[in-house]
Amino acid sequence: MEPEGNVLYVMSALMGVIAFFMFLITYRQHKERGFIFTNTWIWASKKERYEMDIRKKKVEYRFARNVFFMLGIIFLVFAANAILLFMWLFYVIYALFAILVIYALIQWVVNERYYKTLR
Repeated sequence: MEPEGNVLYVMSALMGVIAFFMFLITYRQHKERGFIFTNTWIWASKKERYEMDIRKKKVEYRFARNVFFMLGIIFLVFAANAILLFMWLFYVIYALFAILVIYALIQWVVNERYYKTLR
């Protein structure tokens, strides 16, 4: 059963707005401004955040920037898929999501090793 045309356009617009906000967060992370959206930063106490080394902050900003950029691309492909209804775009979305998860895991290991050298 195919969804109606209006529903597809609303879904596409919603995904486009979400992608816009993902790219906005990416830009702010690139400029190293604003809240760092990583677990290391979120779960750190206020004292730990204040004492966090600038090198560690740069690594966290870079990681958050790359993740949010990839999420923005994923949501853009979702928006395109809502309008175009190409089934092969789902495979693109799955591949991008798999790349994102693999990148996050590898980067987590690399960051933990890097943080140990800073101590």
